[in-house]
Amino acid sequence: MQKEHILHHYRKEEVPFVEKVIDWANKASITHQTIRTDFIDPRQLIIIQSIINGYMDLKLFYDGGYVDAERVRVLIAPDYYIQQADDMGLAFFRVKGENKFEALQHRDYLGALLNIGLKREKFGDILLSDSNNQLIIAEEVADYVEMKFSKIGHTKVQLERINQDLLCPPDQRLEQVIVTTTSLRVDAIVSQLYHQSRAKVVEWIKRGYLKVNWQVIERIDYTLKKGDVVSFRGFGRFTFLDEEGITKKERIRLKIGKLL
Repeated sequence: MQKEHILHHYRKEEVPFVEKVIDWANKASITHQTIRTDFIDPRQLIIIQSIINGYMDLKLFYDGGYVDAERVRVLIAPDYYIQQADDMGLAFFRVKGENKFEALQHRDYLGALLNIGLKREKFGDILLSDSNNQLIIAEEVADYVEMKFSKIGHTKVQLERINQDLLCPPDQRLEQVIVTTTSLRVDAIVSQLYHQSRAKVVEWIKRGYLKVNWQVIERIDYTLKKGDVVSFRGFGRFTFLDEEGITKKERIRLKIGKLL
């Protein structure tokens, strides 16, 4: 499949990943080998699916440990391949240890994993609840993580391997809200949604607080499209669900899904 024909369908910042996926697909098609990716985000999964669908001799499997996992590993395989139980290379841990004086959050776990030298693509979702905190790790680095992951902030912890069926997925819900704005620029939408001044939002975007489809965006004039997932540090995450026409004051009416 011609790269040039595929690349013009994607944003400039997505091109390096798209090129990588095309190379994976071509290799799998020519050699009849299976190719397993590291953990990817939902936008990257969409890209892989759209490209692999163009290959009649290939299919894909993906798994992040539980239904609706955000970060998953993908297996690109010949169309005759039958998936095996351990194909996806996932390991699961329960984090033991607590400190009643320090409330650990998602960013604390993320930082602790990165601090032991683990690359972000080598671990999946971090599942936190009041009584059960769990990690999903790439099997090939699981022993290393089990040995090195001993502290989160000032809290000492231990890891216990668990079976996949003991995972406790989060209960994520979206609150649908309507926002009116003058344009589809990300700074305008974020300003309206979170009731912050445009000047503050612009400053925070330039500092790298904004991610669109899990990629840091520092352009204040970045235009959002339907389906884009936006996270804004300190405020949360939302999905641009749809446009719902123009108001009498000629503002754009948008349906937004805020993650609760």
